[in-house]
Amino acid sequence: MKMDVSFADMVRHYRTQLKWTMDILSEKSKVNKGTISKIENRDVKRPEYKTIKSLATALQIPYAEYIKAYIPLERNSEVILNILQEAITISDSSFLISDIATKYLELPHLDSYDAIEQLYFLANEVKDTSIQISLYKTIANYSRSHGVVFFLARSLLQMYYIERNDFTRLRETYQSGRYILNYTDIFNNRERLGFHYGLAVHAYTLRLYNDSVKLCELIINDNNSEGTGEKVHALCMFRCSNYYLGNYSVAEKCLIQSDKYTSPYTKDNDMLLRALLNAKKGNAELAHSQFEECLEKCAKSFIVFVVNEFLSFCLFQKDILKAENLIKTYEQKIDDLERNNPLRRTEYAFFRKLVLIFHG
Repeated sequence: MKMDVSFADMVRHYRTQLKWTMDILSEKSKVNKGTISKIENRDVKRPEYKTIKSLATALQIPYAEYIKAYIPLERNSEVILNILQEAITISDSSFLISDIATKYLELPHLDSYDAIEQLYFLANEVKDTSIQISLYKTIANYSRSHGVVFFLARSLLQMYYIERNDFTRLRETYQSGRYILNYTDIFNNRERLGFHYGLAVHAYTLRLYNDSVKLCELIINDNNSEGTGEKVHALCMFRCSNYYLGNYSVAEKCLIQSDKYTSPYTKDNDMLLRALLNAKKGNAELAHSQFEECLEKCAKSFIVFVVNEFLSFCLFQKDILKAENLIKTYEQKIDDLERNNPLRRTEYAFFRKLVLIFHG
């Protein structure tokens, strides 16, 4: 097979632009003049990658341009893998990643499973999330078309974990997570538990409480969740989700049973839930004192959750003085809190909305 016309023309074009003779290019690139002549005349079989790179570097051909021309011609798996690792380190070559990875996977002499595994482990080590997404997507597409469910499931899972960090696409990425539920039997116990928990939090953040309840039940009923933080927090989300669905008796029953599973976060949450349940029962004075106690004792990061519920309660009760005092006391503190996850951002947005309602 002869060298691709586009690369041969590329070398001649850049050399001519620089007004270099083959002798000059040979001197600059340290590539034999005869080899250069054969490349330009398309008389040489695939030259080694180091030859191509030397010529391209001397001629200042953009990396992406010469790699795109070369990759379709290379058949050596080690060379392609090395090029892929090289491309990963070059900031302006991210769009090439999928092409190079696909070429590697499609080499006829490689075992498909081994090739996919090699790429998957490589993707796990990459720091740039956009490149990770490109690699995982390539692996998922190839795995799907070749029936390699093990790596299809894991690539989809890794993409979900990355993409859900884009807080502007929470609903879209939640649907991606829901799709992965079809593959959970492929995961080991730890992977499955972590995924169910992450998706339950995702649903709760989006206030999809019916989904949150069902996902929390998967965690609570998982024998492998006993004694884990995931189970403790799932029980907490289960109680709160039922409360927001209007299933107050279920929420209260779970709250009574909650002493077995506690953590600093769930203690704060349980205090708040007791106040909310008493408010629903019409025990306004008791609820008021419980809201106050919760504000006094809760963690700094939990203040916005308590203030939102307490402020909503005060506005419903038409207790304008207390509502005003809450805003004056806590507005700056809430503004200063880190909003580094979707749930906190949602609660902060709700707080600003309540402030607008109060002043409106």
